[in-house]
Amino acid sequence: MSPRTREQNEEIRSQRKQEILQAAMRVYVEKGYAASEVSDIADQAGLAHGLVFYYFKNKKNLFRELYEYVMEETRSSTEAFSEQESPVIELFCSYARMVCERVLENPVLSQFYMRISLDIHFLYTPDEMSPMEWVKSFMAPMRQTIERGIREGSVREGNSHLMAMQFWGSVSQGMAYLNQTQNELEAQGLRKTEVDHQLTSIMDQVVDSSVSILKR
Repeated sequence: MSPRTREQNEEIRSQRKQEILQAAMRVYVEKGYAASEVSDIADQAGLAHGLVFYYFKNKKNLFRELYEYVMEETRSSTEAFSEQESPVIELFCSYARMVCERVLENPVLSQFYMRISLDIHFLYTPDEMSPMEWVKSFMAPMRQTIERGIREGSVREGNSHLMAMQFWGSVSQGMAYLNQTQNELEAQGLRKTEVDHQLTSIMDQVVDSSVSILKR
């Protein structure tokens, strides 16, 4: 057997880190930061404990990388949405629906969003990372898109940053409600078609109510 190429080794390394990060997210959602152990994450990922330490020096470094990975994915998808040239209200409808669909596909993600703000002080000192600065960066594409909508007349007049915060707050609450409802419906043993029908109806309401914040 010929030795693996550098590219193959990098691909394996990237895949292994992703497996560890996804396992860390599941453990974190169940236990929170303080109670999560690297051994729990290794067991969740089905890997040797030493292998996790090979990729991540300690628990703090692992969770920092998890946080930064999730936040960067969120920020980049928000930027990508804002760069489209569709009508502004249509863009926000599509964005809200995309976020909700992502939560239904990966419920752990919404639970991570809800818990991590309570534990960020375990990962960074105030000098290392300001959550408010990240929020401003995350909101910037939404704010800019809202300002375009105001100029074009499709979005009501108002403070664009506040409106972006209100929009995202509505979507976030919708995410949480969808996640809770999905768990309740699945626990009732309903058919998948019935679960999907009810969740789609709720998603439509989340999208409509979130976008109504912006409409003239």
